[in-house]
Amino acid sequence: MSKSNQADKTLNLYPIDYPFETLSSRIRANPPKLKLDPDFQRKYKWDKEGWERASRFIESCLMRIPLPACYFAEKEDGTHLVIDGVQRLTTIEKFFNNEFSLEGLTSFEELEGKKFSELGGYRAELEATTIRCIILRKENPEYLIQEIFSRLNQGAVKLSDQEIRHAIYPGSLNDLLLELAKTSAIANFGNTTKDSREGEELVLRFFALQDDLAGYEGRLSRFLDSYMRENAKAPEVKLRKLRGSFISTLGICHQIFGETVFTDTTKDRPLQSIVHYDLLMNSLYKYKKSKIIGKEAKIQQAFEELCKNSEFQRTLSGGIQNKVSILKRRELWEKLLKPIMV
Repeated sequence: MSKSNQADKTLNLYPIDYPFETLSSRIRANPPKLKLDPDFQRKYKWDKEGWERASRFIESCLMRIPLPACYFAEKEDGTHLVIDGVQRLTTIEKFFNNEFSLEGLTSFEELEGKKFSELGGYRAELEATTIRCIILRKENPEYLIQEIFSRLNQGAVKLSDQEIRHAIYPGSLNDLLLELAKTSAIANFGNTTKDSREGEELVLRFFALQDDLAGYEGRLSRFLDSYMRENAKAPEVKLRKLRGSFISTLGICHQIFGETVFTDTTKDRPLQSIVHYDLLMNSLYKYKKSKIIGKEAKIQQAFEELCKNSEFQRTLSGGIQNKVSILKRRELWEKLLKPIMV
């Protein structure tokens, strides 16, 4: 392996031991120097059943039990983005801010029920406690940052691909995805509760999977990563075009299919499907609403015919998101749709 190829696969990082007091001051700085914003990180989990888990972490710190390292990504402006350790750091900050009292302690029972301000001499000890922080330098390719973020979060609750994109590629496109994911048709897609940014990924798919799929080499997740990376800081003129296209196309889909939109109505129990969403959104974004009026019933019938087609059904088994399958579905649908739209 050449040195250049190896460098492309090796992280450029440096370790530093930060005292809790320093971490807290960096979090509280205005603007923050260390970003814990729950909008791009998994929301705080350690207070779901009281404060015992958070308290046990604080007690472990007082016992000087070695703590797992935190990982930060260095941004262009010199600030740090937490990519692993948000629960620990949020716990420290909440405790320093007197937001909870210690409970369920087993070694420091004399501190039971006390807040940070009531700890006496233990306050200084906690402030001086250090935790190893691994800083991933800004020179790292973003895909390497994304790779370590993914690997670090392959524990009991793995982050979704879109949660990782949301963390790694903040910017104007990300803001647009957040906005459009609140559209009722997307928020209620599949009638499932969404807590890992499925709605944002649905919107992203519409933007990325248009036209001839140039650059799609087989893995959908990487294709979406690439689109988000390249368009993270899209200018307002492009955002207006994307927003308008999405809202218009979603409206056309509902105009044609109503409540059965994105479902295979030939099934006994029709359920909304991402495959049908991708296909319809991609094919109908090219048309204006006026072009559709009066043709709704014919388009519905054509789509039912497509869903019964054996070739189409074969694209829905095995490698459902590979490029060949996507293009074959588009080809079959276009043959039925085009004569109606002439």
